[in-house]
Amino acid sequence: MNTARPLDSTTGTFATRLTGDWQVAAVPLDSDTLDSTENWISAPECAHLQTVLYPDRPYWGSHLREINEHAWLYKRVFRLPDVPHQRVRLRFEAVDYFASVWVNGQFVGEHEGNFAPFEFDVTRFIQPQQENTLMVRVTSPWDTPNKRGSYPIDHVIRGLVKGLYEHGEGVIPPDVNTIGIWRPTWLLLDNGVSIDHVRIRTKLNGQVDVRLSVNNATGEVLDGVFDLVIKANNHDGEGASLQCPVHLQAGKQIIEQQLTVDDPHLWWPWDQGSPDLYTLDCTVSDNAGSVFNNRSETFGIRTLRLERSPERFTYYINERPVYLRGSSYIPALYLSTCTPEKLERDIQLAKDANLNLLRVHVHVSPREVYELCDRMGILIWQDFELSWVQDYSIAFEKRAIALQRDMIDLLGNHPSVIAWVCHNEPTMVFTRRQNLEQHPDPALYADALQQDTTRPVFICSGQIEDDWQRAGDVHSYYGSIWTANYTDIIGHTFRLNTEFGFEAPAALKTLQEYPDLWERLKHLENQIDDLWDYQAELIQYQVEYLRLLRPTCCTGFIHFWLADMVPQVGCGVLDSNRIAKGGYEALKRASQPLLVSLEHNGKRPKALWIFNDTVQAYPKAVVRWTVKDASGKLLLDNQQTFDVAANAAQKVCAAEWELPAGDCARVELTLADADGQVISENAYAHPFQPTPRPKGYPWKFDPYLGTKVFNRADAPSLADYNINNVLKYMPLSMRENLAEWGMRQKMPLWFVSFVAMVSEYVL
Repeated sequence: MNTARPLDSTTGTFATRLTGDWQVAAVPLDSDTLDSTENWISAPECAHLQTVLYPDRPYWGSHLREINEHAWLYKRVFRLPDVPHQRVRLRFEAVDYFASVWVNGQFVGEHEGNFAPFEFDVTRFIQPQQENTLMVRVTSPWDTPNKRGSYPIDHVIRGLVKGLYEHGEGVIPPDVNTIGIWRPTWLLLDNGVSIDHVRIRTKLNGQVDVRLSVNNATGEVLDGVFDLVIKANNHDGEGASLQCPVHLQAGKQIIEQQLTVDDPHLWWPWDQGSPDLYTLDCTVSDNAGSVFNNRSETFGIRTLRLERSPERFTYYINERPVYLRGSSYIPALYLSTCTPEKLERDIQLAKDANLNLLRVHVHVSPREVYELCDRMGILIWQDFELSWVQDYSIAFEKRAIALQRDMIDLLGNHPSVIAWVCHNEPTMVFTRRQNLEQHPDPALYADALQQDTTRPVFICSGQIEDDWQRAGDVHSYYGSIWTANYTDIIGHTFRLNTEFGFEAPAALKTLQEYPDLWERLKHLENQIDDLWDYQAELIQYQVEYLRLLRPTCCTGFIHFWLADMVPQVGCGVLDSNRIAKGGYEALKRASQPLLVSLEHNGKRPKALWIFNDTVQAYPKAVVRWTVKDASGKLLLDNQQTFDVAANAAQKVCAAEWELPAGDCARVELTLADADGQVISENAYAHPFQPTPRPKGYPWKFDPYLGTKVFNRADAPSLADYNINNVLKYMPLSMRENLAEWGMRQKMPLWFVSFVAMVSEYVL
């Protein structure tokens, strides 16, 4: 006999958010005490502690490092809502990083991870008609220094499964390790039945496979009905429904069902079609029709595959080849500051720059990012939370696998997500290969393949180009940290380039907001425009080079990156205040879905190309090119009719200009359709006189800021900062050149493995 009864007739659950400030206090890191000898302070409901304790100094300094040398107690008092229920759950949307939880002085449980929601059944700990005290002990400790390493790459062996903490060299400032309860906390009251997870997989014929994880915590068998209803979300297409009897044993169980949507509307990235979505409502009721639990999921009907070979990659969405035009993205250093409005602005800025993809770099973003990308038709290349040199113990591997499973469960229904990447640059120090070859990467890769068979998995991003079955993407920094000229990319082939770019300072106004930042970067005041121009030149040249590789090998590019997280010298084409640097317009221009382009080698023109990533062909289009000198005098004006194919990169003609390279101050290209309507424009300033890499870059470095500082006279070289003993006797210039060569990682695998083995033994 069923004794459980629904809490209300709609959802079966009463959810109440624990709003208002937390009381917070520091305690010793190695203590389990719930008593604080310090004064309690108030902290907003959803905030990282750095933004609470030091709102005016949140980015640099030892005062930030000291935060993580303590544990922090969070406390609040609450009463249960006066509603009938059998079970009370406590749900945290996210705590950064380790959390231990007590209710009324009794230990409830613990959790690791900075992004994954988690919950506890606290029914037996609750005082129903009295005040209840919730305590959460939060820590995010620093890693132990690695005496054999060098800054910023392996001066620590990273022990947290977390991408967003101290990462040096223009990524994350050296004294920041985010910490706190940064997403909402909820009380969930129900009658003991819940749909805990829904997994959705789709096919192009409208088939929708649903896998539900259901928990019957009543202790009794429940006979009832499952209703599955699919409705169009942002369009007017047909839906589907299914009702079936259900016999729920006590405990957790899996239920699988299948529905078919007639004449399905497919989900597409914005440049290929409409990002049409559906909503699935899952309801479990008793036989009288009273709802025990309801859960809704938004999804898209689409298929995805990556065709891999030694020669090329091709991404297919809904069986159509799609060229990826992307940029890496971390919305903020402190994700708690990301309002839905700010996130929507960022994703619109990416779309305005003609990008169809964001690489969510070394972290899991707030859920609103994925929801917005679903609705706006932006693809997501999803990194896991590992970067550079991580702990390679079995214990760490188990922790990492658990959190990667959480990531895939959390994001798996989003049609925008098109890849899982287990680890970013695990061989950043090419002699350290334990992560890639031993632990945790092989196990993470195998587990992701098993958990999600519908998306490609990359064991890592960058640095193992030859392993095209498991990875095969490339990071290249020609003209920035690798070589002196951005045209050095010529002659190199890429199946998929997932990092390239150049660090440039934020806008003058942004730099001057922080006195300690400005003091260290004020020498750049009159150089910002030139540095922005160099960033723009590099980005335009390398994006267009990667696009002309589409016919032979390349399925796309992911520039590094969209926006700086903090005011700094960074690779963002937007600064932390979202002021556009020079690179933004260059990225926007070079990423047009339909683009007319000049292939050149920095010395002379070679050919004219048309890149068309859209589904529309343009027969009898007209390509026109003009060349002007520095005074604006027209030196060349020519045109040619050309049939532009859909979804292709095509060479129009050779560019055989009998003009001195130095006279070509401006080249302008236009593409018009058969009716004379201009459908693409492009331009180049002094294309055959490329700007050399700026002086002092990439080695002049400020260890306080954790960024490059170009030619500041008193700044140390990165190659001279905390180096290991084997290299310190080598002249500085030689170390710098050796490091640039080593970062390219073009050495044979047998050689790298041998050096790694010897290095591990000797050092």
